[in-house]
Amino acid sequence: MSYPWLTPLLAALATLVLAILVNRKGSRNELNQVFTFLATTMVFWNLNFFVLYSVSDRHVAFEVSRVLRSGVMFMTPAILHLCIALRNRPTRFWRNVLVLDYGVAAFLAVANAFDAVISDVRTVPWGFASIGTTFYNLFVVCAVVNCGGALALLAYEYRVSKEPRTRLQLKLWLVGAIIAIPLGQTNLLPAYGIPIYPLGHLGNAAWAAVVAYAIVRHRLMDVDVILTKGMAYAAVSFILIAPAFALALSLERLSFGRIHPDFSFALLLMFAIVGVLFPTLRLRAESRIGRMLFSEKYQHRAALSAFARSVVRILDRDRLVRELGSTLSETLGLENITVGMISENGQTITTQYIRGLAPSIQEFPSTHPFVLLLSESESAVLRDELEASSSAQRSKMQQVFVANGWEVCVPLTGSGNLVGFLALGPKRNLDAFFVEDLELLEAVAAQASVALENARLYEELGKSQDIIRRADRLSALGTLAAGIAHEVRNPLVSIQTFFQLAPERIHDEEFMTTFLGMTASEVKRIASLINELLSFARSPSRSLQPVDLGDSLTRVVALLEAEARKLQLTLTCSLPTDRIVAMADGDQLKQVLINLVLNAVQATPPGGTVVVSTRRVSHRQPSIAQIEIRDTGVGIPADRLEHIFDPFYTTKDKGTGLGLSIVHQIIAEHGGSISVESKEGHGTTFLVELPALEPNIGAAYGSTELLGVEPLAVHYRRGLAS
Repeated sequence: MSYPWLTPLLAALATLVLAILVNRKGSRNELNQVFTFLATTMVFWNLNFFVLYSVSDRHVAFEVSRVLRSGVMFMTPAILHLCIALRNRPTRFWRNVLVLDYGVAAFLAVANAFDAVISDVRTVPWGFASIGTTFYNLFVVCAVVNCGGALALLAYEYRVSKEPRTRLQLKLWLVGAIIAIPLGQTNLLPAYGIPIYPLGHLGNAAWAAVVAYAIVRHRLMDVDVILTKGMAYAAVSFILIAPAFALALSLERLSFGRIHPDFSFALLLMFAIVGVLFPTLRLRAESRIGRMLFSEKYQHRAALSAFARSVVRILDRDRLVRELGSTLSETLGLENITVGMISENGQTITTQYIRGLAPSIQEFPSTHPFVLLLSESESAVLRDELEASSSAQRSKMQQVFVANGWEVCVPLTGSGNLVGFLALGPKRNLDAFFVEDLELLEAVAAQASVALENARLYEELGKSQDIIRRADRLSALGTLAAGIAHEVRNPLVSIQTFFQLAPERIHDEEFMTTFLGMTASEVKRIASLINELLSFARSPSRSLQPVDLGDSLTRVVALLEAEARKLQLTLTCSLPTDRIVAMADGDQLKQVLINLVLNAVQATPPGGTVVVSTRRVSHRQPSIAQIEIRDTGVGIPADRLEHIFDPFYTTKDKGTGLGLSIVHQIIAEHGGSISVESKEGHGTTFLVELPALEPNIGAAYGSTELLGVEPLAVHYRRGLAS
C-alpha cells in the first residue's frame, strides 16, 4: 500500500470526533470524562504511527514521535479506568490500583522523555518502526495486564449486574473489546522485529465508536440486532458493490494497461461510503423536495399522520366518529365521506357520519354482500379494483360504490370483527388515491379501531361505576331507613294521642291550639325526613350547580340524627356565619357526606361525639371550602390508614369496601381532595377540600363558573392534630 499513514490518520480523526461528542453530551459525568481522556490518549497513539509512516526524515520522525508517545503511556491505565468508572462505585482497592497504574504510566512518560523506552526507529516497508528498550517491555506488560484486567472486569460486571441498560452497555463493550484488543496488540510487535503491518488502528477506532455509542445513546440496540444488521448490510453491499468494483477494475486495466492498488482502494472506499450514505440522503432529499414542490399535500399528510397518532386518546364514541370524518374530509379534500358503525346488537351497520352526498343506503344488514366482503378484506378496497374483477359478489359491492359515489372504502376492525367502515368519495381536485394515501388511511383506520374499542370499554366502565355508586347509595339508604323508621314512630304516637283525645276536648281552646300546632309540626318533620330520604334514594344525574355547603350539612345531619341517638352518641353541626358555596353536584355531594358521617357515627362508641363543620380558607388562591368530620371513635390503625381509599378494602365485618373509594372518586371528579388524620384510640378526622366560589358570586347563586377548579392530591396524615 502506497499510503500506509492513511489508516492511523483516519483513526485519529474518528477518535477525536468521538471524544468531542461524548464530552459535549456530559462533560461533568465521570464516565464521559474518563472516556474523553482515553480517546485523547488514543489520538496521540494513532498520530504517533501516522508520523512514523508519513515522515521520510528519520530524525524528524523520531523527535515528533517522542512527544506523542508521552500521551500514549497513559492509554492502557485509562482503558482499565474506564471499565472501573462504569461501575460508578469504585472501591478502595480499585482506587489504589488506579493510583499505582497511573504512577507507572507517569514513570514511563518521564523515561520516554530521555529515550529510555524507545531508543531509536528503524526502516520497515510501510515507514519507520520503534526500537524498544527494557522499559518498553514494562509498557507491553502494563498493556497486556490492563487490557486483560479490563476484559475480566467487564465480564464479571456483566455476570453480576441486574440493571438492564448496564448489562447491554457491558455486552457492547465486551464485543468491541474482544475484537479491538487482539488487533491492538499487533502494534506492539514491530518493535520486536516482527514484520507485520499494525492493525490496531482499525480496532481502536471501532472500539471507541462502540463505547461512545453505549455511553451517549439511551435507546441501545442489542448486540444480536447490531450483528444481524451489520451482516445483512455487508452481504447486500458485497452483492451490489462487488460486481461494480470488478467492472471498475476491468475498465482500469483496459484504460491504463494495469491496476493501480491505491486508486483501486480509494475507489472501493468511495463505493462503500456511497452505499452507506445513499439511503439516508435519499429519504432526507425526498422529504425536502416534497415539502418544497408539494407543500400543501405534504402538510395534509403530516396532519393525517398526527391525527392517526392522537385519535386513540378520544374516548367519546360520537366525538371520535365526528372528528374522524371531518379530519379525513378536510385533509384529503373529499367531495363526500360516510362513516358507518355497527349497531349494539351487531346485526346491522348504519351510517353515523355523513358529509357531502348522502348515501342511497344508510343501513346494511350483516348478511349484505358489501358487509361480508368488507369484513374479509384486510386493506382498503378501491372502486377501480372492483370494476376489474369478474367476481359476482365483488360486482354487487361495486354497485354499492357506484350508487353512493364512493371511490375507496376502508374497514374498521376490532377484536378480529368488522365494527364499521370509512367510505370516501372522489377528491375535489380530481386526484386519484395514491399509495401513500391508502397507507395513511389504513394507519388511521387501525388507530381508529383501537380508539373505538377503548371508547366502548370506557363507556362500560362508566356504567359499572354508576351501578356501584347506586349500590352504595342503597346500602346507606337501608341504614337511614332503619333509623328514620324509629324516628317517625315517636311523632306518630303524639299524633295518634291527639286524635284519640280530640273528640272529648274539642271545645278546649288551649288543648286544640297547643296540641294542634304540635301535631302539625310533627307531621311537617315526618314529611321533611321522608322527602330527604326519597331525594337521596333516587338515581342521580350529575349536574354542577352552586351548592350551599352549610345547607347540605344540615340536611345530612337531620337524616342521621336518629341513627346517632340510637347509638347513644352526640351528632352536632358547626357552621360559620357566612354562606359557603361551591360548584358541585348536590346529590353526589350528599352521598359523600352521608358516607363520611355515617362511618364516623358507626365508629364512635356510646357517649362519644361526632362534629361536622365547614369553613372557608381565604388565604389560599383560589379560595378553598373545607368540610371536616371529626369523631371520638376508635381510630384507624397506622398500617391500615394508607389503604382506606382502595376499592374493596374494609375494616368492617359486613362492609363492601366501596364507600370511601366512591367518596374519593367523586371528590376527585369535583376537582377537590380528601385527607384523613387518625390515631388509634383517639378518633379520626376526615377533611374534604373543594374549590369555593368567591363570596360575591356564591351569594348571587347566578354564576355557573367554578373558580380555580384544579385537582388536589389525596394525602394521608398520621397523628391527630390537637
